[in-house]
Amino acid sequence: LARQPRVEMIALLFACSLAEAASKIPASKVAAGGSAGAATAESLDSSSHCDEASEPPMPLVRQGGELVNREVSNTIEIDGRTMHFRDLHEELQLTYVHNFVSADEIEALVRMADARQGWARSPLKTQGKGESLNVAGTKKDDRRNSSSCPMIWPLVYASRRAELEGNPAAAGIIDELDLTTNLSARVASMFAATGLDISADYIEPLQLVRYKSSELFGPHHDYHATSESSVQGEQRAFTFLLFGATLAPEQGGETHFPELDIAISPRMGDGLVWANVDAAGEPNPRSLHQGRPPADGEKIAVNVWVADRAFDVSNGMERAVRAG
Repeated sequence: LARQPRVEMIALLFACSLAEAASKIPASKVAAGGSAGAATAESLDSSSHCDEASEPPMPLVRQGGELVNREVSNTIEIDGRTMHFRDLHEELQLTYVHNFVSADEIEALVRMADARQGWARSPLKTQGKGESLNVAGTKKDDRRNSSSCPMIWPLVYASRRAELEGNPAAAGIIDELDLTTNLSARVASMFAATGLDISADYIEPLQLVRYKSSELFGPHHDYHATSESSVQGEQRAFTFLLFGATLAPEQGGETHFPELDIAISPRMGDGLVWANVDAAGEPNPRSLHQGRPPADGEKIAVNVWVADRAFDVSNGMERAVRAG
């Protein structure tokens, strides 16, 4: 894989943890970073906002089978939401983020996917001639059998808003466009709060995922092993996984990192962010992860993939609207 031109962006984040970086950025820099979208970010004083009364409950994180407690390392305000960060693992910059998305927003995404019958069997990412990127020794059905729905991509549809507003039948599309625009801007503002020059133009279409009982996504990497599996030669530098359901430990559904032996139970509204590449911008095999099947109940999640460069939509992006 050729070295990507945005290595300096990756290196900046690896200079300190995501939460630490957010606390070191001047307020003026944070405000500038949030100007690309509707959401804005403001770094807060942890001493006044992370006291015992205001801290959210400890996430359910296990390493080596044992519960792990991590203190809140920083708190920031984004889009009117107070978000607490907990550092889980330094190598991948694995960070737990509290209170990123509301239950109403998750419910709206699911309702929109249902309304347009957008759910389909989750595909595996393909490359080159279209062969599946399976792990050796696994069957396709054993690798990923959840359902997913790619949401409307603001980069593609924003320029068509005036056209859509003139069509009464497009009301649902406009609602979905507004929601995905706001969420993408919020994600960009979170990364901008670390000092990274990231806007919503770096974010792929949001992918809504549904796991019913016994459904899973086996061990896999989110990065592009070859440039042929990308859209424009970009690399998936970061993943931000948003949880749209709460499952108790006995219900399963954890996000598990085998190389780190860390498993995180989903909690509605919270999320996990990690780097898929190393400090040099190269794919990191230790970012291997899996979505364990829920033993009971249903798991909803949103995959947010952040590239190492902005997408260029000047010549159309039909190929980019995919769910792999």
